Amino acid sequence: MAIPKAPVKRIMKEEGAERVSAEAVDALVDYLETDADAIARKAIDYAKLAKRQTVKAEDIALAIGRPETSESTAENPHNLLEVVQKVLDAAADGKGFEEIIKSFMKLEKKE
Repeated sequence: MAIPKAPVKRIMKEEGAERVSAEAVDALVDYLETDADAIARKAIDYAKLAKRQTVKAEDIALAIGRPETSESTAENPHNLLEVVQKVLDAAADGKGFEEIIKSFMKLEKKE
């Protein structure tokens, strides 16, 4: 992957750097590329777990540790980690898939 250096340098200057060496830009680009690769791999895994070929914003959110979905609103935040925990709790209580889905449908109607 190749992250362009000019925008990285511009970001550093916008954040207050008066001068930015080429080595500093290279170092930050290397870091960002490594991080982006790791996040992309995790997001792809989440999409595959959801049996999708398309990586969605919520997959990225989970991969970077921000579990809110793209459908979150201030009044109704969709926290994927909470949803997953509720599913795991329901499964541990012996509920089947259909019961779990029905319980989520009831929760959405209440909100």
